[in-house]
Parts: sequence; C-alpha cells; structure tokens
Amino acid sequence: MRPLCLFLAAFVALAGCDSVGPGIPVTPEADADAWDEMLVAVNDLRAEGATCGGEWMAPVPPLVWDARLEAAAHRHSDDMAAHDRFSHRGSDGLSTGERVRRAGYDWRVVGENIARYQRSVPEVLEDWVESPDHCRQLLSPRFFEIGAAEVEGYWTQVFGVPR
Repeated sequence: MRPLCLFLAAFVALAGCDSVGPGIPVTPEADADAWDEMLVAVNDLRAEGATCGGEWMAPVPPLVWDARLEAAAHRHSDDMAAHDRFSHRGSDGLSTGERVRRAGYDWRVVGENIARYQRSVPEVLEDWVESPDHCRQLLSPRFFEIGAAEVEGYWTQVFGVPR
C-alpha cells in the first residue's frame, strides 16, 4: 500500500506542474538526507491519523520532500534566529508564500508550521500535534510536498502543492 501512496502522491504533484515565471533558486545548506527523520515522522503521523483539537483527522497519503521548500524553511528559521523573532512574517516583511516563490517553488497551495526551543524532531512534532492548527496542517490531505529546517532552536516546516 505504501508504494502505491508514494506513486499517487508523486503523480498528483507532477500532474499540476507548470511554470509561470522564473523563480530565484536557493540551495539549502543541508541536503534532504539530513531531514529523513522529519519526513519519516511526519509521514508516520499521516499514516496513522490523529486527533487535532478534539477532531479526528483520518490518515492521509505521505508527503514527498522538496529541496525548494526546505530552502524556504531554512531561510525563515535562519531569519527568526538572527533577529530573535517568532512570526510567520519574516523580518523583511515577506509572507510564507512569498518566501516559497523566491525559493523557486511555484505553488498552488502553501502552508507553514513554526516552533522554537524544541531540541529534537520528536519534541517539535509532539508540540505541533498538541496544537490544533499545527496538527491540522500536518494531517491536511491538500498538501503533497514538505521541506523543513531548524536553526538555533527555531523550526520551520513548509507544505506545498506545486502549480
């Protein structure tokens, strides 16, 4: 069943791809292998489903890692750490969607989870699951791809669906 879900997620993500303009490519400092633990943990949660704020969220297909989403996440975590700031809006005023586009990801749907001061993937994921809105993002069937980063205790997850 898992290979079929991965195939379907990849097929759906690729089916909607087109480019409406040039992006600004950004290469993340860490490769996707460094974030296997995050991807596995999120996809395990998505495979099980969870209760988010008293509402049962059924299992959903796994996400696929995207380096551009990782780059946008890294840029935001780095910005929050550098400015000791905790917000979805960057110190430069950019929103999640604007940061993701600048990383070269032409999105149809985008979402973001942020956290700070957690020491590990299991700890940050547990905190996100305990927050109804963050939990719903993690279990949203509308997302197909993910990237994440942590810089000095500032965590960012970015979810997306390409155009």
